Amino acid sequence: MTDSEVGSSQDESDDVAETDPDQASDSSEGRVSRIPALLIAFATVIAFLGAVTTWVRVQALDTDSWVSVSSELLEEQEVREAVSTFVVDELYASVDVTAEIEEQLPEDFKGLAGPVSSGLRGVLTETVDRLLGSPAFATLWEEANRTAHQTLVNILRDETPENISTAEGSVVVNLSGIVKEVGSTIGIPDAALDQIPEEAGQFVVLESDELDKAQEVVQVLDFLSWFILLIVILLYAAAVYLASGRRVKVLRNVGFSLVGVGVVLLLSRSLAAGFLVNSLVESSGDRALAETVTFVFTGLLRQMAWTGIIDGVLIVLFASLLGEHRWAVAARRLVSPMTNGSPVAVAGGTAFLILILMWWSPGRALDRWISALLLVGLIIGAVVAVRRRTLTEFPDMTFSEAIGRS
Repeated sequence: MTDSEVGSSQDESDDVAETDPDQASDSSEGRVSRIPALLIAFATVIAFLGAVTTWVRVQALDTDSWVSVSSELLEEQEVREAVSTFVVDELYASVDVTAEIEEQLPEDFKGLAGPVSSGLRGVLTETVDRLLGSPAFATLWEEANRTAHQTLVNILRDETPENISTAEGSVVVNLSGIVKEVGSTIGIPDAALDQIPEEAGQFVVLESDELDKAQEVVQVLDFLSWFILLIVILLYAAAVYLASGRRVKVLRNVGFSLVGVGVVLLLSRSLAAGFLVNSLVESSGDRALAETVTFVFTGLLRQMAWTGIIDGVLIVLFASLLGEHRWAVAARRLVSPMTNGSPVAVAGGTAFLILILMWWSPGRALDRWISALLLVGLIIGAVVAVRRRTLTEFPDMTFSEAIGRS
């Protein structure tokens, strides 16, 4: 190698040595700048899984929620028709209705007992349907579901009283009372009704051989329900904190991610419901009932989806309003006379906005207190932040000046 080649090689090495620190710095900054985006992506996935987990836990283990859903189901015509048919079938299976009617008819008309019994089945089904809509049955239905579900939850959490055994048998919803009431309506003697077996009119909720696995699942759900929420909040907060100089943009991305979670939840709910109905329902006549039950039982999932969408939109609007775009500055100037007003006036306007959203509650997103509380916190925090910004930028802005300049 010649001296000139050696010198050229040395110069190239010196150039590389001089540029490497800058390249390393740029690469490091690039990696750091990607961290908030990765945190948001991770939090978004966890938020979706957390919503599904919370829905399963609340829907399955919250007795008040279960009773509310079961009462809502009873308001659906398809469900009432199914329950009416079930109750009448249970009565006819437990009591020889034809024989009981024959015993009450005169000797010359005893041959009509069979046709009367058959014709009476349809009339009884309609009678039960009307009975299901009565306040008396609503109370009976609620008590039966509450008792069964609370027993189920106690068993799943291994909190059963000493007088309840889980070694054998099942947890059931007991409607035997309504079966006997229907029998009494058509004049079946009390002696015959007393012979109706205890299992008549019962829904099996949990078989005892499934208990161990179910208890393990409940323990996992109880833990995940709060742990996932905490992780999601921490990840979003860390993303905003680490985005030095770009926090407004990252905060806006957090809002977009929440909107995305809500939209995906709505789509997933629709697709999953359709899949379940198509795969589990064989008879087209049962399809309407299955769709109704699925829609009601996934109502909480719909609420959580709309909560994410509303909260995400509010965060996006708030972040955009704090930006440096010309329209954002103009918007802050326009609202500054209102946000710079007396604390009492600002608080009153904020409360009015909250009440409007509570009344509107799109998708019933704010029917649950935790969703409503989260919304109130977001709105109050946004108003306080915007007020501080406008007091600094436009401390003496009047309405006429704001409108004139905008």
